Amino acid sequence: MTIGQQLKKTRLLFGLTQEEMSAGIVSESFYSRVERDKNAITINKLIAMLNANNISLNDFFKIFDNEGMPELKLQRQIYSAFNDRDLDQLHQIEKTLSSKNDVLYFKTKLIIATLEHRSIKMPDSIRKQLKTNLIDLDLKEQDFWDLAISVPLYQFSELTPLMSYIIAHFSKLDLDNPQVVISLMNLLIGYLDRAYREKHLAEAKKTLNFANKIPNDFEIMFHKLIIKYYSALIDKNLEMAKGITDLLQICGYQRYIDMLPQANRGSK
Repeated sequence: MTIGQQLKKTRLLFGLTQEEMSAGIVSESFYSRVERDKNAITINKLIAMLNANNISLNDFFKIFDNEGMPELKLQRQIYSAFNDRDLDQLHQIEKTLSSKNDVLYFKTKLIIATLEHRSIKMPDSIRKQLKTNLIDLDLKEQDFWDLAISVPLYQFSELTPLMSYIIAHFSKLDLDNPQVVISLMNLLIGYLDRAYREKHLAEAKKTLNFANKIPNDFEIMFHKLIIKYYSALIDKNLEMAKGITDLLQICGYQRYIDMLPQANRGSK
């Protein structure tokens, strides 16, 4: 049972239309795609939608409790571990995922492989599910976790139009939603890493300019520092790059430093 399937089952049980079920929390078209498992919905919007329709959260989620870890909770743990570059946590999550054809299983394996700088094989059907077509999405209702995770699945020539689309539609982004902002920063870091390592420096600079437009906030101070590190690498400002890694080390982020391209020897 997926979130989309459970939503459809619950909606029909309550005799609601898709427009009524979406309750103005998300658009009817976006809701329709969630029901068909074409889009993921954030936990905050899902709960708001269920509350608006007086649907018991306990009744809705209890079907996911058979293995003690509801789908949304597990997905949030994966995103959090990815954001923290916590390989130990990701390996632990991987062990809990028994279905080798499950999207979450391959999503977790992809993150681990990316952070360990290696590639993995995955079924074409899973690969297609993980690759996002942003042009078909409403950016007002979209976070960027799945796109940030799936950066390694794209050719750089495929990623650049996606990034250009986000930059061009900056005003549509829900920057009041922490999940949107944090996931976007992870996407920018992943794209910058590819751009730097593959020497697409002109595209990297466009992305750096865009990143500077994102309002500073406590929740993304760390991400802004990482982006500044890539800026220092691209500008060949080794003193600034070293200063940033020294600060990260003092703050206990050695595992994150180990995954960054090193200033003293170019890209890994």
